[in-house]
Amino acid sequence: MKNLISFFTLIVLLTTIVSCSSTDDSDNPSSNDTIEISINENPSSGHLVTTITTSLSGDVSYSLTSESISQAFTLDSNSGELRVAAWQVYDYEINPIITATVSVSNGTDSENKIIIVNLNNMDDIWFFLNSSRDNYANASAGDWIAITEGEYNHLANNLFDVTKCGSTDSQYNRNNQISYDSNYYTYANDNGATIAQQNYLFAFKYTCNRDNLTNTKVKLSSTSVSEGYTNIGGNVPMHNSGENYFVLKGNSSPTPETSYMAVSAERFGYFSGVSGFNFKYGDFDVNELPYNWTGIALYQGLTTTVKQWD
Repeated sequence: MKNLISFFTLIVLLTTIVSCSSTDDSDNPSSNDTIEISINENPSSGHLVTTITTSLSGDVSYSLTSESISQAFTLDSNSGELRVAAWQVYDYEINPIITATVSVSNGTDSENKIIIVNLNNMDDIWFFLNSSRDNYANASAGDWIAITEGEYNHLANNLFDVTKCGSTDSQYNRNNQISYDSNYYTYANDNGATIAQQNYLFAFKYTCNRDNLTNTKVKLSSTSVSEGYTNIGGNVPMHNSGENYFVLKGNSSPTPETSYMAVSAERFGYFSGVSGFNFKYGDFDVNELPYNWTGIALYQGLTTTVKQWD
């Protein structure tokens, strides 16, 4: 009898477990209720993400009841077209997956649709370039590529977690008269605009006053503003007098410590005698900068904490 009771108890327990499992499964959305798609990051606002369909009969309406990221979607209540709202949130480095819930109703019955959008990782530098895209695509890792002022600003404003080094905007954009050195020198601003630990340098701009320059170099030091500099990337491509802009292809080496940026160039532009600001300088293409000058060397770098390129 004891064995019979135990057997009966086991049957009841198993029946309860199966019943509970069945109830739990019925609470989960079926595959028809989940729409999972993939799109490239950085889509344009208004881009069609998907058109939601339903098995409900009659006239139906669609409403967006939730979204994981605010302002990610717009929804046409009549057609069920789900589109990109604020394109900036479609950034793989920030939001690799964005979800939404859409309620569909015909006035009598309703159902929920769960939308899962997986973002494809893109080379963000390539994406935000325009006229320089082909040159960038055809370059090798470690090459500097000439870009336009608009492209430089586009990268500064749209890549994730960008900071500026070498000089801040207010330091670089002063209305002081520009002076130019008569020979080749290496300059490094000592003005607080350093590169934080584990950052990638990916672009820079600077001002010079000579045409057909081919041996400009960019340098970094994690030792001090005065010494320990090594080149990053190859020579900067040929450029002329004025303000010049460049982007680096494929930097895979973040700064190990707080670091300093320097530029070696001929007839480098600078603001002289600006109280409270100093730059170090030395001969062309050197690793140590033993001399000091009151003023601001006219260069600026862009860095980010996240590698957003191939």
